[in-house]
Amino acid sequence: MRRTFMPLILAALVAIPGAALAHASLTGSTPAANSTVAAPARIVLSFNERLIGSTVKTEIAMTGMPGMANHAPMPVAHSAQMARDGKSMTLTPKRALVRGTYRVTWSAAGADTHRMGSNFSFTVR
Repeated sequence: MRRTFMPLILAALVAIPGAALAHASLTGSTPAANSTVAAPARIVLSFNERLIGSTVKTEIAMTGMPGMANHAPMPVAHSAQMARDGKSMTLTPKRALVRGTYRVTWSAAGADTHRMGSNFSFTVR
């Protein structure tokens, strides 16, 4: 009996599309992770698949400031705009970013509805 079901299970696994098993992930950003840049007017995030807009959450936080070695992360007010293709978004700070280190955090769900997320940092010179 056990041998009868094994081919069916294997066939079902092969039939499942690869996209259904994938999770949304960040494929790139401008500025790039760990880069040092002049103050950007916006931050662009690119993803491997279309995101479900209602699940997207973003945060920009200043995590390091010249002359202040240890301070708590300071949230940066910003707006977020999803591109029409749903695979990229633009974060626009409400005020110019000053010298320091920033962390961008995102979370969202893609087609599989599993919420994923990550963060990266960059420095403004």
